[in-house]
Amino acid sequence: MKFVGEHLLPGQIGHFFAILAFVASMVATVAYYNVVKLKDPALQESWKRLARWSFIIQSAAVIGVFACLYHILYNHYFEYKYAWRNTSRDLPIQYLLSSLWSDQEGSFLLWSIWNSILGVILIRTSKKWEAPVMTTFSLAQLIMASMLLGIFILGYKVGSNPFMLLRQAAENQQAPIFQTPNYMEHIHDGNGLNVTLQNYWMVIHPPILFLGFASMIIPFAFAFAGIWTRDYTGWVKPVQPWALFAVALLGTGIMMGAAWAYESLNFGGYWGWDPVENASLVPWLTMVAGVHTLLAYKSTGHSLKSSVFFFFISYILILYSSFLTKSGVLGDTSVHSFTDMGMTAQLLFAMLVFTIPSIALLVMRRKEIPTVRKEESSYSREFWLFVGSLILLIAGIQITFTTSIPVWNKLLSATGLKTLFKMNDIAPPSDVIFHYNKIQVWIAIVLGVLTAIVQFMKYKDTPRGQLTKKLAVPTVLALLLTGLVAWKGTITYDNYGAGFLTAIYLMLFASIYAITGNFVYIFSGLKGKLKNAGASVAHIGFGMVLLGVLISSSRMEVISLDKMRMLNDGFFRKESKQNPRENIMLPKDVPVQMGDYHVTYAGDSIAQGDPKTYYIVHYEKKDKQTGNILEKFTLYPDAFVNRKENAISSNPASRHYLTRDIFTYVSAAPNKEEEAKADTTAYVTHEIKQGDSIFFSKGFMVLKGLNTKPESRNYIPQNGDLAVGAELEVYTQTDDHFKLQPIYFIRDSSYQYSVEDTLAPLSLNVRFSKILPAENKVELKVKESTGFNDYIVMKAMIFPYINVLWLGVIITIIGTAMSIFQRIRR
Repeated sequence: MKFVGEHLLPGQIGHFFAILAFVASMVATVAYYNVVKLKDPALQESWKRLARWSFIIQSAAVIGVFACLYHILYNHYFEYKYAWRNTSRDLPIQYLLSSLWSDQEGSFLLWSIWNSILGVILIRTSKKWEAPVMTTFSLAQLIMASMLLGIFILGYKVGSNPFMLLRQAAENQQAPIFQTPNYMEHIHDGNGLNVTLQNYWMVIHPPILFLGFASMIIPFAFAFAGIWTRDYTGWVKPVQPWALFAVALLGTGIMMGAAWAYESLNFGGYWGWDPVENASLVPWLTMVAGVHTLLAYKSTGHSLKSSVFFFFISYILILYSSFLTKSGVLGDTSVHSFTDMGMTAQLLFAMLVFTIPSIALLVMRRKEIPTVRKEESSYSREFWLFVGSLILLIAGIQITFTTSIPVWNKLLSATGLKTLFKMNDIAPPSDVIFHYNKIQVWIAIVLGVLTAIVQFMKYKDTPRGQLTKKLAVPTVLALLLTGLVAWKGTITYDNYGAGFLTAIYLMLFASIYAITGNFVYIFSGLKGKLKNAGASVAHIGFGMVLLGVLISSSRMEVISLDKMRMLNDGFFRKESKQNPRENIMLPKDVPVQMGDYHVTYAGDSIAQGDPKTYYIVHYEKKDKQTGNILEKFTLYPDAFVNRKENAISSNPASRHYLTRDIFTYVSAAPNKEEEAKADTTAYVTHEIKQGDSIFFSKGFMVLKGLNTKPESRNYIPQNGDLAVGAELEVYTQTDDHFKLQPIYFIRDSSYQYSVEDTLAPLSLNVRFSKILPAENKVELKVKESTGFNDYIVMKAMIFPYINVLWLGVIITIIGTAMSIFQRIRR
């Protein structure tokens, strides 16, 4: 059948480039391997020339794949599954890149592009290490290229083709629409991009993160090359800048993800110990450990085996994180969305290709790797660098074990152990944050103290009295500052008992100690020579990160407290993990006090082509004595409201100050159309005089009097009107009170009107329907509506000194960059 309206050429060219990249990377791998194994210089040169050109060709092919896929997305060729699944015609142009790497195939492509760029740089800079390093590097590209093939080899499907047509997808092949040649006439738009990805952070965060992933193979490749060629020490010098580069880029990518979560996700912060966050963090921890053990080796000869191990395990953990996030195994334990690409076996194979040879080679040649037999002094810098690296490894083990619980459960089932021993699935921790924090807080304490002390130590040995003298000033400063912060500030992280609170105070000291210790070292140990202060600057940033995490978390204050208890425990779905007491209902145009602010929901708005609803929330802070307005601002939290599933996906809005952030997001909103249809409650008539009360389910109202000059946003007076407003005071069971003023008026001497007043928090509607002068009474009609209310439910928090965290991240990156520059210069 010949299908009408399809644009097949871009997909065919793109798939050709994907196959070319696979073949060229295979040739490059074999050619570089032969350069290492052959001894004839002429043959080596010939194979090297072939290897270089093959790698360059595969790099160009990868760029070609990228260009073809972008062309398809840009032109909205919805006959392609990737374009239909990730874009729509109304998608803003700036998010086309986000859609390109929003799916699994696109993320592999992005990773492959960075591998290609880094590989070309290595070809030009690695000199005698080019062949052994690029053998590993080309093999990595071969594995990556295989992920984009989508072809069958020996009956097994290899990779997933990003250029698959919608009608070729297995789930669509029997669909009636694709049995007609003109099916494209019925496909007018795509599925669209996930609204949480429609954020500027998702344009810049994935490229940086995947550059970090790609750079992690370089230390692995150098370490493997050293053991493979039995040149156990020559690789150490050239690898140092690359190891620091990997630390800097992956760390930056992780913290960009934290910033995205803070600005775009509604879990109320920047870090939630989510499995995807953990999968990226652990390789960063082990690479940091490897950088520090390598420093110890360069100066003393100790810890070379440890450095090799850390470099090996770091890249293996990157591959493991890819397996976790792309196999779908984490689908039930993470806030991120995952789909099983049907490539679980291929992902495991990719991990084993690098794991088995590297670990086996390390074990087999461990006795050949140079080792200093003399034990390190406990007062030496190298000893504590090694201890610190082991602590980072312990942190990684704890995080990895818990993150891998779904994997352990699948392994127990697959091996039959669960049935044999009548075991249940291992349950993930009920309180995830406390589960990690109760261990990681002690690790942070030790690391913070070590970053302060180790700088003052010398390699091989440090005189005891000299060390004590050097540490006196930063220690006293840290103690004084810790006492000042603890006295002036209130540490409220006491939900888990006195023991945990003690750990928090110790972490406060450790973070301040890291800052003061390294600051003093720059001026006393380095004599103010900033060009050599990269490590100290990075450690100051690390201390600030710890301090920012501690203060912003321990003193975080929820100001959206539901004092009226308008939201019962069944208001939120269980999976939302929302606490009803920490969310407040904001009726439209009714000021509600939240902390020091009066907050008013002023309505919502939508824009053509934008699937989000934007909520207008006014904040106003008044002087308690004079009533003068001290501060006024408006936030615009937005959300994607799924009418079909009656669900909401929220994006927060924040007010940024130097010393705090006010973090706001909408946690629930009514389905106005459905609630309006469902409102069938009748009005109840009451005849009352001044001072009388009307009771309803949540309280009562009192008629205070009649106002002959009423004012209301719903009533516009005209000449000749006779208008009267019923002034009502409404009291609730929680001692809150409100004012209502329904209006009754006569216009043109005959027509009678009633302007209803409503109190949305109480679902209360009141009409002034009649004046009874003979009885000195009025007639009011009252309804407690069960249907439509124009309101939002919102959560608002204050994060104090959150900028200490973000500034710490920037300083850490600057310090690492200084170290990279210094290593390259040397």
